[in-house]
Amino acid sequence: MRNSYKNIENRREHILDVLNEAQSMSIEDLSKHLHVSEMTVRRDCNSLAQMGRLTQKRGIVSFISPENASHSDSRFQIKQSLGLEAAKKIKDNEIVFINSSSTSIYAVKALLNKNVTIVTNNGNVVKMLSDHNVANVVLTGGNVNNRDIMSGDIANHTFLSMRSDWSIIGCAGLSIDQGISTPWIEEANVNRNIIKNSRRVIVVADYSKFGSFSNFTVGKISDIDVLITDTFVSGKTLDAFRKAGVEVIQVTQI
Repeated sequence: MRNSYKNIENRREHILDVLNEAQSMSIEDLSKHLHVSEMTVRRDCNSLAQMGRLTQKRGIVSFISPENASHSDSRFQIKQSLGLEAAKKIKDNEIVFINSSSTSIYAVKALLNKNVTIVTNNGNVVKMLSDHNVANVVLTGGNVNNRDIMSGDIANHTFLSMRSDWSIIGCAGLSIDQGISTPWIEEANVNRNIIKNSRRVIVVADYSKFGSFSNFTVGKISDIDVLITDTFVSGKTLDAFRKAGVEVIQVTQI
């Protein structure tokens, strides 16, 4: 009988725990340590490398810390894929709210070439603008932090002064029980107002966001119309979102 996804998940977490201690190890030694075949370990390590959790070179696998994993090429590609997929949902002449997340901003690049209105509190969008853009871009204004993210009364008022056809939001945590969450207190209320004044909500979240809860809840699972994620999230986890009435789209990295 094939191993359940949970067993595979546990084994891969064990691999990361071992590598966190050893930093680097051969496939052969990992196989002996875990008491499983080299083929199984190699398959697990291939998946973990695609997730940006470790690197592989000539049969040696090396650990990548969570901080560095979030900036790895694989993680970047996953986030980019999710953002580009979200942009496909937005049609000409529609208004879309986009929050401050490092994933949702990847939808902007594609949307700039569409006849749409983008409203965002992410000042980094300015760096993406050119003379060839078709979209109308509205920055909310407000208090600007060192990440060029806008919050406060002005930002909130901008989102509350109009109604969008869609919103595209990223998050730090996503779970059936706890909903959508963020670690930034100053951005939490902005995200709540984005959800409140959007007709339809798209959440873009990579595998690392599931089952975790950050500091501040910004929305419930029932607020989500479309969830766009990668192929590393278990089917059982995503089935729970489908049962809650959420359309789930899984994409492979580009």
